[in-house]
Amino acid sequence: MKKQGIVLGLGSVMLVLSGCSGDSGSVEIKLPADYKADKIVVSHLTLSNIFEAKKQEDLKITYDTLDVKDGIAHLKLDDRGASCYNIEPEEMTFMQPDFYAVPGENLKVDIKSFEPLEYTVTGSELMEDITAAMSITKPIQIEYHNLMKDNDSVSPAVAKEIIDRYDAAIKKFVADHPKSPAVPYLILDLSGKDFKTIYDNMTPEARKSILMPYAEEYNRQVEEMLAEEKAEAEEKEVIASGKRVAPDFTLPDLTGKMVSLSDFKGKWVVLDFWGSWCGWCIKGFPALKEAYAQYGDKIQIIGIGCNEPEADWREGVKKYELPWLNLYNGDSKSLYEAYNITGFPTKAIVNPEGKLVDLTTGEDPSFFTRLASFVK
Repeated sequence: MKKQGIVLGLGSVMLVLSGCSGDSGSVEIKLPADYKADKIVVSHLTLSNIFEAKKQEDLKITYDTLDVKDGIAHLKLDDRGASCYNIEPEEMTFMQPDFYAVPGENLKVDIKSFEPLEYTVTGSELMEDITAAMSITKPIQIEYHNLMKDNDSVSPAVAKEIIDRYDAAIKKFVADHPKSPAVPYLILDLSGKDFKTIYDNMTPEARKSILMPYAEEYNRQVEEMLAEEKAEAEEKEVIASGKRVAPDFTLPDLTGKMVSLSDFKGKWVVLDFWGSWCGWCIKGFPALKEAYAQYGDKIQIIGIGCNEPEADWREGVKKYELPWLNLYNGDSKSLYEAYNITGFPTKAIVNPEGKLVDLTTGEDPSFFTRLASFVK
């Protein structure tokens, strides 16, 4: 389930999380048959605390140590309001059972296994719907975790296929249960645009969920992200038009000689902003070396070492046998801002007139297709 820290920074968001008078409610926790300890710890945070916390230190976690008898433990719910509860076995596990509860409810948590995690929660519409959705998405989550664990050579296409299946499962569940109080919770795992589509069309019933502030906060983040993406897209259009002059700079090369971009006016120039700490930068070197050999003196490739000590930059140039001109920028932010660099590697193409015609963030093979269209 979701991490409790997802909504830190909500500030003034307020919820009516009033408890029921009288009995605060309880939870019966049935532990796996192989659970041998006579105690189990359950931690919890009230949702009001989660939603109002501005930093990690503001979270006030309560721990209850429960007696286990005949494989069963009983928890009294916090009567201060709706809370997120987390069941913590003695041995550390990859994932732990958690659930949301409101004072006055009587829930049952049936844990079949801690590793791999398998459990159900009954007693409230919210938790029964979350449990139903988890039965569909959890195997896909585990598949992705097992694929990525200690595996640096996973194909992006393979990873994307699993993520797409996960997203499709969530979207189908939401489409089948549009009024469910679990909807604001389930859509938090979707990408920005998919999330926004469902959020904007959420039913009034789903919006009454005690977990709606999770979605409201994520919606604010998504709107900011989409605005940034729009601005970046507009910037790329300007760059693609070839009307923007590439910002000039002067940096030292391996010998200490100061070199400026303007020194190469009249030639096609490829700027490669990289760092030896950046795995994707390194993975891109073979393709860049092929382009360097293919185009010869038609282009000038300039590698610009970023965000690392000079010694590490020098060692990286030597280790990866970079044959082009290499300059050192260190951790100076002015050049990043000038070229609107938001990630590494970033490659820029500058035409012979000194105009910026392409800016690519990340290791994208299509960069070389565009380069070929420019350098004929």
